[in-house]
Amino acid sequence: MSISRNTQIPGEKRRFRPTAAITVIEQIPVVLNEGERKRITDIGRRLLAAEPTLNATAAFGSLVTSGLGPWPAVVIEDHSAIALFEESGDWPYSYRSLLLAADGDIVLIGVPRIEAFEDYCRDFLKLGRVRILCPRSVASPRSLAQRAAEDDALITQLAERARDEGGLNLITYMGTGHVWKLAGRIASASQRPVCVAAPPPRLTRRVNDKSWFTDRLIDVLGPRAAPPATAVYNLSGLASQVSRFASSYPNVAVKLPNSASSAGNLVFDSRTLRQSSLRLVGETLRERLADISWDGGFPLIVTAWEQPVLASPSAQLWIPVPDDGTPIVEGIFDQTIIGETAAFSGATPSALSPVWQNRAAIEAVKLGTLFQALGYFGRCSFDAILVGDDGKPAELHWVECNGRWGGVSIPMTLTNRLTGDWTRLPPVIIGVDGLSGRARPLQEIISGFRDDLYRCDTRPNGLVILSPGRLVAGTGYEAMILESSVAVGRVEARNAAKRLLNAIGLDETSLHRSPKIPESEETPV
Repeated sequence: MSISRNTQIPGEKRRFRPTAAITVIEQIPVVLNEGERKRITDIGRRLLAAEPTLNATAAFGSLVTSGLGPWPAVVIEDHSAIALFEESGDWPYSYRSLLLAADGDIVLIGVPRIEAFEDYCRDFLKLGRVRILCPRSVASPRSLAQRAAEDDALITQLAERARDEGGLNLITYMGTGHVWKLAGRIASASQRPVCVAAPPPRLTRRVNDKSWFTDRLIDVLGPRAAPPATAVYNLSGLASQVSRFASSYPNVAVKLPNSASSAGNLVFDSRTLRQSSLRLVGETLRERLADISWDGGFPLIVTAWEQPVLASPSAQLWIPVPDDGTPIVEGIFDQTIIGETAAFSGATPSALSPVWQNRAAIEAVKLGTLFQALGYFGRCSFDAILVGDDGKPAELHWVECNGRWGGVSIPMTLTNRLTGDWTRLPPVIIGVDGLSGRARPLQEIISGFRDDLYRCDTRPNGLVILSPGRLVAGTGYEAMILESSVAVGRVEARNAAKRLLNAIGLDETSLHRSPKIPESEETPV
């Protein structure tokens, strides 16, 4: 496998291939001055001094490190560390990891095989011949990585591959402890190095914790970079803080610190809360938390739910090892948000002005520089909101760190792979879930869309299916459109969304929260 190293020349865009399937292309070059870099790395040193085990990996053996080597990859998508995100063995997303695998790689899945999607990735997308392996106990409630690490026969197969190749890379959705244990077992059994393309597990937990991330925002960017928020550690404190925020802001939210895709967000109209006693507020909070299957863990985050939101930009970063240069901004995307809890339902390349995109890129690189100083490696994204009202200047507030791959970075990286640079055919990403449609074999759906599907050899534009789980279950879809411009892509995306719903026996009237794909590239700022 050929891997090119990253070289950084001030003012020029960087491009390199950390693996055969992943091409990193800098879209907005950012160079921090030496004084700012020193200030941020000093913050990192203080944090490491206060928490020396933050980037520790010794427990997994000396052969296991964070990074990437010149070997084939084992790719795994495991969401077990994210509260409320997914159940049933990661069914909707398990196969999405196939998009990050190349010829000769291995993909671990935790669901029954869907060979039609494997054929689609090989024949339509030309992603190569990939070996699919499944650990035993497919229906087990344990995480995919945990099941893989405990499957002796599977470890034997992976260790044999590591010995044959001289080592292995573990490309993981998120650097959980179970993933690192899996790497440790492979390395121990093979006595070959295993690189994990993710930060160490404790650092992974920290960066994905909304409370910890808010503290780091203030450290690096100052208090105006985040919405007003506070952490609470018991139910009485929760009721008290929610009431306090309701007296100052039109809407207030309670967030689980380690949730994703808005599953851990509860949003309240402050007018109702102001009319309630503190006891009634507490009862309301307990009921709403029970509705989302909260496990009783603290802290919880109380925050102002700011409106109006002019845009929801997301900065997509690759954070290399320090010897390979500074964090790389691969793009700023506008997220498609639906529902009162702001659920992610897709994204498009940002229509914000260059001024706002550059500001977002600079601030994201500052945050990424801190993460790099702490030992972070790999994919990362930062989500923000641009808020403003008539007569008031807009403000950029960062709301979440995704210290992992996600619903924008995977399609963006796949588009780089298919087109050479995602800006050539800018992806319009669409998705919806939670529907009650008709289950259908994926091959039937592919046949129905055959003339509209992107195909490397005969149709280098069109619809790309990103994951098969929702479609075959009839619960939704996850796809993207590749066209010559975002404007054309939006039109095609609206048509594709209707047809995908029809494919599972639904129409737009069946959606209780229809994704609103913008009709133009215009943005009010």
